[in-house]
Amino acid sequence: MNVFYERFARHAGGEGLKGQSTHYCPGCGHGLVHKYLAEAIDALGIQDRTVAISPVGCAVFLYYYLDVGNVQAAHGRAPAVALGQKLARPQSIVVSYQGDGDLASIGIAEILQAAQLGIPISVIFVNNAIYGMTGGQMAPTTLMGQKTATSPDGRVRTMGEPLRVAEMMAQLDGPVYVERVALFDNRQRVRAQKAIRKSLELQVDNRGFSLIEVLSECPLHLELTPAEAEHWVQQNMLPVYPLGVKKDVTETREPWPAWTTPSFDPEVVAGVIGRAPESVPRFCSGFPRGH
Repeated sequence: MNVFYERFARHAGGEGLKGQSTHYCPGCGHGLVHKYLAEAIDALGIQDRTVAISPVGCAVFLYYYLDVGNVQAAHGRAPAVALGQKLARPQSIVVSYQGDGDLASIGIAEILQAAQLGIPISVIFVNNAIYGMTGGQMAPTTLMGQKTATSPDGRVRTMGEPLRVAEMMAQLDGPVYVERVALFDNRQRVRAQKAIRKSLELQVDNRGFSLIEVLSECPLHLELTPAEAEHWVQQNMLPVYPLGVKKDVTETREPWPAWTTPSFDPEVVAGVIGRAPESVPRFCSGFPRGH
């Protein structure tokens, strides 16, 4: 699979065992999701036009692993960046890869507006019920009663209820396909693999916006072994976040019509936005300084 770099330069300069391993903790679900995404890109033959939008979170170093186009977005802004990429380069296949803190908290406005707009992009949403990268704080998806760094006695009603992103996305008119999958056993992994590929296929066919929510393990902050973390997800997350297709209108939704690729010619752009005068008047001799 040539979508993955042969060596990961971030680790030991790409040499030795570290140069062949990711930065993810043992048992973390991100590695599997990366694999399924890479397999789908390879199978569909779209590596040369795929652009992955990296989040702020555990997957921030996505660009170290996948040999595709990549843009690093500010925290929560990946859907907005993804839309900019898609509108500027309509033939690109754009993947917004986000965690629950990035998408469901600081980025909730961006994902709602991008989904309702419905322009064909693929969103991979990894839900591990906690802020992983920043120290195990409570996330919008943290379960009731779950203990975190910022809810040491467990999440209570005054902290709000867990946010069901897939169900929320499915109620909007814009998306064509929304599914929630998991990784805790082989059957669920096969379903996750198929869902991620379908999301990309729909974008290749210009059908519309899709979101795949992946229930993932975070053994580090759960203070569990990888096997125990898989059991925890199955026993505790599924009652709150039931698996399955939440919306699929791909058979009835017409493909998006092609839009004109914008011009990046400086002369054309200047003609649209207007040119600044050759000489701009100045009214200050320098930057103001305090005394």
